[in-house]
Amino acid sequence: MSEKDTISKTLESYDDVFADIVNGFLFDGDQVVSPEELTPADISSQYKADGQIRPQERDVSKYWRNCSINIAYFGLENQSAPDKYMPMRVINYDGAAYRKQLNEENDKHSNGLYHPVITLVLYFGDRPWNYGAQLCDCLDIPERLRPFVSDYKVNLIDLHKLTEDDTKRFGSDFREIISFYAARNTGSEYIPSDKVLAHPRELAEFFSVFQNDERFIDAYNKAIEEAEEITMCEYVDRLEARGEARGRAEGRAEGEAKGRAEGEAKGRAEGEAKGRAEGEANMIKRLYDLGNTVKQISELFKMPEKKVEEYLAMKA
Repeated sequence: MSEKDTISKTLESYDDVFADIVNGFLFDGDQVVSPEELTPADISSQYKADGQIRPQERDVSKYWRNCSINIAYFGLENQSAPDKYMPMRVINYDGAAYRKQLNEENDKHSNGLYHPVITLVLYFGDRPWNYGAQLCDCLDIPERLRPFVSDYKVNLIDLHKLTEDDTKRFGSDFREIISFYAARNTGSEYIPSDKVLAHPRELAEFFSVFQNDERFIDAYNKAIEEAEEITMCEYVDRLEARGEARGRAEGRAEGEAKGRAEGEAKGRAEGEAKGRAEGEANMIKRLYDLGNTVKQISELFKMPEKKVEEYLAMKA
């Protein structure tokens, strides 16, 4: 199991986040499913291949219940790379969930019918999903047979297609992930929320892994020592402050070393200058990674765009 998969599943397993994902993507943000109505579902099932029984596991799954009756079974599957045969995998998961109902007589509703199984595939990859999302997209079907082949659609959520308007449909900590992807997709500025996070460590771990930046975890550890409540805005502020401080420290260290050779006064001046430059470079690189354009950074620092590009090249 990859680290990305583990981190995603940990955050999504919380009922408030899971309900928010379902409501945001299926019901346009309407609060149809409440966290209190969710209960854990078995993620494990089996299938037979080559004469052997083999295990398979979903990422996250929950029952939506009213009193003691299952209204629906929701499953989440996380993908960090496009999978051409995802519809075949999903139909296998869903089929196992339907088979489980057939085997358990008490799963029937009073009208003798069973509850639906709904799977969402959340794609967090670095490039757009370039495959189809239906079973027939995986099959080479002769034209005469096509009318008789039952298709199966995957509920694919490609985060590369999100916009800022999509952010409004979410209210849990998952909103910060949606907001970040939407800003990156549209080339706009990512503006972190000042809303207190319910799961600050899990969100810090998510951004640390998916952005390959351990400073999020460092910021969390520092913030938890000083405050009981943490916001995403505080995370970003701490990242920028740390980048500036590191740049100044490195600059001073190099300046002092050079100063001992060429003279204390000259070394101190060069160290401070380099520290300021590297501090600015770190801040500029961080803002660029968060989705800000060169033009936006140029306006923020009141410096030519060419200078911003030079700073970015220094950090490359």
